[in-house]
Amino acid sequence: MDNAFVLTLIQVVVPITMFTLMFGMGLTLTKSDFKRIVLYPKPVLVGLVLQLAIMPLIGFGLALHFELSIMLAVGLVALAATPGGTTSNVIVHMGKGDTALSITLTAIATSVTLLTLPIWVNFVLLQLGTDAYRIEMPILKTAVQLAIFTVIPVLVGMYVNSKYPKLKSYEPLISRISLVAMIAAFIGAAVADNGNALTNAGDVFLPTFLLLVSAIIIGFILPKSLGITAKESATIAVETCLKNILLSLFIATNSLKEPEASYASAIMGIIMIPAAIMIMVFFKYFNNKQTTFRN
Repeated sequence: MDNAFVLTLIQVVVPITMFTLMFGMGLTLTKSDFKRIVLYPKPVLVGLVLQLAIMPLIGFGLALHFELSIMLAVGLVALAATPGGTTSNVIVHMGKGDTALSITLTAIATSVTLLTLPIWVNFVLLQLGTDAYRIEMPILKTAVQLAIFTVIPVLVGMYVNSKYPKLKSYEPLISRISLVAMIAAFIGAAVADNGNALTNAGDVFLPTFLLLVSAIIIGFILPKSLGITAKESATIAVETCLKNILLSLFIATNSLKEPEASYASAIMGIIMIPAAIMIMVFFKYFNNKQTTFRN
């Protein structure tokens, strides 16, 4: 089927689902979530550095090591530079992690990503582009595009939450519908593309998997080595590995208009949730063992 149809399908669904997902996030947030960085700066700052600086560097290193094509490399680094999403807040809460820290990291990292994500993508384009194939992505324009589909719906969600707090209970439903719609769009696009997308995505599977493993290991060990508690470290690890992949998909399909740049995000969308759940399961298990031992 025509690639234009495939691209249009994704370009329509991704912005809509991202808007509704970020609106759902806004329903869970209050002003106090943004004030916690002043009261408890260390865990938040470590989490932000991990998500917005260290992980993109690891993604770029993996792209170079595996000699990925420029758009696969851009997609991998964009994914690595993406913050956590609302799903991470749910998993941390259910796993008895630090829910307040999770929500704070999600909110602040999403705001800062408006600038850092376009900068990282442009960095890869400039580093790996050739004279025959060199593109530049306008940072300010892309930041504005992201703001329209992130900051605005979050602010609307926060306002609605302040006026009608009972609507907060609908956030899980909104998030699930958004996620299902996004997955359905990619399945439909893959079918329409006669399976070519699935074949090409195989080249970036191992780098994406290693990116996830790195996020889990570094996301826990680095905070713990800096004196941050196990509970906060496990929370940061979940935030680091569980990405708001709609942001990286938006960059790929709407800013760059290159479906190939979305493959890493599509793969991560499948494998990241079981990994995040595993982190909290292990945390709860070892935390309970330590409690039993002390008693």
